[in-house]
Amino acid sequence: MARLTVNVRAVVGSNEKQGCTRKESIGYIGRERMRLTKSDILDSFDREDRSYRLAILCSDWLRDTAQFKPNAATQARGSAMKIRDKWILFADLAKMLEQQTQREVITADFILNQLHALIRAPFELLRDYCEDFDKAVPTLHLQNDLKNTAWYYFTKLIRNAISHNFRFEFNKQDKWRLPVTWNGITITPNMDGEAITYEALWHNSGYALFLEMRVFAEALPEPPK
Repeated sequence: MARLTVNVRAVVGSNEKQGCTRKESIGYIGRERMRLTKSDILDSFDREDRSYRLAILCSDWLRDTAQFKPNAATQARGSAMKIRDKWILFADLAKMLEQQTQREVITADFILNQLHALIRAPFELLRDYCEDFDKAVPTLHLQNDLKNTAWYYFTKLIRNAISHNFRFEFNKQDKWRLPVTWNGITITPNMDGEAITYEALWHNSGYALFLEMRVFAEALPEPPK
């Protein structure tokens, strides 16, 4: 059996160290502190992009039980990871990977989860950066520029749904703006309370949305020093 030992303390420590490095690199403008640099934003876009495309690449191995040796089911059957002196077996995953229907379902879920991260994290970081920049440089209005993009309010509603219960829940301001359309996809008031489906967000449209956000990120101004 393959034993995959996960050192939780080491992972946390590494993240904390990275966080300290990031904070040290972010300066102050007047009395307002920028939580993120433009480089942080672009690095985040790069990470999410890589993770999403890696998930697509991995899906071939997860789905194809004949071409790859060992295949994912065989690998899972003999794998486990150790967390706090307890071994977590992957046998349940092996069972699902051995059955075609369940294999397709869990693989699709895996890639979809990466698609959600591809949209959610960059969008939130863009909002943080624009908010901080406007406080630091009052003569510019990055938040207005962000909200005036063709995709902002559409993405905001998608982000809210995938960050909570995977259902559209519109507040008073949302309802006032609806319907919202981007790239031929429309979110209407009638969708309030409904589960988000592939008609609102799927891989082709989701990646196209990510690329539009990336164009905005690449054009962000650097804060003056």
